Amino acid sequence: MLKARFLCGAKCALVLVMLLTLTACSGTRFFYNKLDTLIDWYVDDYVTLSREQSADFQNRVDQLLEWHRREELPAYTQLLTDFERSLDASLNEQSVATLFDELSLAADRLEVRILDLMIEFGATLNLAQREEFMLALEEEQEEQRERLLSRSDEVYRDNVQEQFSDNLSRFLGRLTDQQKEALALHTRDYQRFDDAWIADRARWTKELAAVIASNTTDWPSEVRDILAGREAARSPEYVGVYAHNRALSQTVFTEVINQRTPKQDRRLRRKINNYRDDFIALAAEAEALSPAAISP
Repeated sequence: MLKARFLCGAKCALVLVMLLTLTACSGTRFFYNKLDTLIDWYVDDYVTLSREQSADFQNRVDQLLEWHRREELPAYTQLLTDFERSLDASLNEQSVATLFDELSLAADRLEVRILDLMIEFGATLNLAQREEFMLALEEEQEEQRERLLSRSDEVYRDNVQEQFSDNLSRFLGRLTDQQKEALALHTRDYQRFDDAWIADRARWTKELAAVIASNTTDWPSEVRDILAGREAARSPEYVGVYAHNRALSQTVFTEVINQRTPKQDRRLRRKINNYRDDFIALAAEAEALSPAAISP
């Protein structure tokens, strides 16, 4: 997720995990059907849960994924259909801007649901568990700071170029020399986002820690307000660098896709069709298991 975040911004990260990282797995449907277990493992790194709490959390995640299959995957399917149609002519800036906007909106919707789940589940934990969670979050924050900010500007841009190349190669196959040159040229203009991202994360993490430590009866509402207000509280530097890098990402994406060879075009369309088929199948599974579908 972190790698995607630096390319297209935090809002796109959650959906890009679905649309980009899935290709590294043996299959979209297999990975998707294992998400509840993967999320449970991830949360285990932050807080120790009892058997009953783990079962409760698993049930909440299952409900989230059922909603995502039923409500969101059809939208992903349409997004892929629209994008494939835009490939018939040269991909234009407006088509790419629309793609990025739709990804951002989808990430917003998913983020709201995830935050609701975490806050509501957090209300079932005791104070010691909530403090354990915050301690793990703060430790991760420090690890991220050390890892990210220790990079030179050259290494930062190399990392951006490498990740962009890896993501595009999953859909296009081996990039041509011309495409690699385009990546190398444009990634020189990326502005460092890690410092602003770390500072922003440190700010709201500190605010969350204070609320958790206060242990007031309305702490879930206070946490919700902090998380909901993150975007409005971001610094001008954060907003400016994010906008610059997002616009540059759209330019790189457009240029490299438009430089695709006939072989890359066939691979790209095959990938899109495979995703679309998987999303349709997953949505159908959710529909088949819905109360309306199984009621007599």
